[in-house]
Amino acid sequence: MEVIIILDLNIVNAKIFLEDDLVDASLGIDQGRIVVIGKENAIPKAQETIDASGKIVIPGGIDVHTHILDLIFDYRETFVTGTRSAAAGGITTVLEMPLGIEGKSVLEVFDMQLDIMKKRCLVDFGIIGSAGYSSIDTIAESAQRGAVAFKTFMINPSEEEAELKDLAAKDDYFLMKIFSEIAKTGLVSSVHAENDVIISNEIDKLISKGRKDFKAHTASRPAISEDEACMRALLLAHHANVKLNLVHMSSKNAFDYIRRAKQNKWDVTCEITPHHLFLTSEDGEKIGSWAKVDPPLRSRDHVIAAWEALNDRTIDMIASDHSPYSDDEKDVSQKDDNFFEVGSGTTGLETILPLMIDAVNKKKITLQRVVESTSITPSKRFGLYPRKGTIALGADADLVIVDMRKEYTLKSEELFTKPKVTVFDGMKLKGAIEKTFVRGNLVYDTGSFHVDQGYGRFLTPL
Repeated sequence: MEVIIILDLNIVNAKIFLEDDLVDASLGIDQGRIVVIGKENAIPKAQETIDASGKIVIPGGIDVHTHILDLIFDYRETFVTGTRSAAAGGITTVLEMPLGIEGKSVLEVFDMQLDIMKKRCLVDFGIIGSAGYSSIDTIAESAQRGAVAFKTFMINPSEEEAELKDLAAKDDYFLMKIFSEIAKTGLVSSVHAENDVIISNEIDKLISKGRKDFKAHTASRPAISEDEACMRALLLAHHANVKLNLVHMSSKNAFDYIRRAKQNKWDVTCEITPHHLFLTSEDGEKIGSWAKVDPPLRSRDHVIAAWEALNDRTIDMIASDHSPYSDDEKDVSQKDDNFFEVGSGTTGLETILPLMIDAVNKKKITLQRVVESTSITPSKRFGLYPRKGTIALGADADLVIVDMRKEYTLKSEELFTKPKVTVFDGMKLKGAIEKTFVRGNLVYDTGSFHVDQGYGRFLTPL
């Protein structure tokens, strides 16, 4: 008796990104995984078939750097609104950064984050653990709980930034100890590399001169503060034999240091944000407080160097550093027009892939580099490959259908993130996210969502 196989979903007549190029093919999906890749007539029938004629299919994006921080800042963003925004932007996995909560231990907060993310996320997720001088003794236990990596700040947070207290390295001695403990776990150490002493003294000097404008913030964090910290992190991480990931890098000299470290086979990767790729400090001054980020937006020569570094693979990954705030927190007029008092960070989950797809259409970058930097490399670096980040037999069916020809204008009010704002408001783009699938289920489809909160699964390194 002939056995008739009926799959859950077929996506047919598409151009699918396989390995390193687009291929005319169809996909068969069953129980959340890709089970067949081939011509339409070679794929078993399915309960549902989607005709993707004229569209491309790429792996879902993995954003390795988000600060949704729902636990204590749900007025800014929740894991529901944040992961809706992710899905609308073709992001199928988010790696959420840790935070500190007064009176709670690092491990207690990890458990609290995991509990609320399981209940609220629409896309799959991992949790990055805390690794500061005060939390060194918890690194091994956080790894056992399923942390996908660890985060450390080389700058010391102010009293007003208590949520970052468990992430501060304090000094080089403790940073070396942190690296050594993380190395024992085999996980990645993600580091915010800026020189605390240079920055704090520059801020004091500027304030003493009555400077509190947007340019003062930029001047307070000069490229040398990033360059020096980058070099120090590279040296100490190499000494400790830890997997180093330098987050949201922006300086042309730092890119050169990373490039040389890679040539010497040091174990380092780095991220860049879209705002550091597409905007200059002059753009930021026009945009205002929502463009206040750390490190700051830099001059055009740094942006040019960033594109060169992305295209030659010095920069490995594109990550949002999604850091939403309320309108009041970003309203500099409520803070005596003092930009130093405005929160640093901006939204970005929903715009990574749209911006990069537009860049492909403008021939600033290849589709292969976009897929590598938003899917393949993140999944490999953080131990999720080959389950995530690729279109291959046996991989999770995390897929994005893209209309490369659709033209539209990016508008803040049309975003799904809680603060309806993007620093790219008004930008004309070509290439739109049409559908996003997570484990074979349609999560987002041209403005609507098709799974309940809590659909997302907790991911641990393979």
